Amino acid sequence: RRKERRNGGNKESNKSPTGRGRRAWSSKDRLLRRLESNERERQRMHKLNNAFQALREVIPHVRAENKLSKIETLTLAKNYIKSLTSIILNMSNGHFPAVEGMGGAWGSKLYQHFQQQ
Repeated sequence: RRKERRNGGNKESNKSPTGRGRRAWSSKDRLLRRLESNERERQRMHKLNNAFQALREVIPHVRAENKLSKIETLTLAKNYIKSLTSIILNMSNGHFPAVEGMGGAWGSKLYQHFQQQ
């Protein structure tokens, strides 16, 4: 339909107004492309869910009947990293403000701290 509008309704023309040839996708081609795209998305989501599960298994938390949601997993991981950062800084006698309330700066402070040593 788009080709017909672009070419003034001429169904026989397969060229765009710029003179470059464009292939008209058949319904079979479109279906195949859609199925391939769906499969790629399924694989991507499967990998992402596996990564979340791996993260759930390494962060300490109270075992619940239901698995942690993705947002709960990310929040716990963030808090765990902040806690470990605070412990590392305290153990190495770093003189940085507390990790809480530093926003995104705590990561760069930790990086700078260990770059100096």
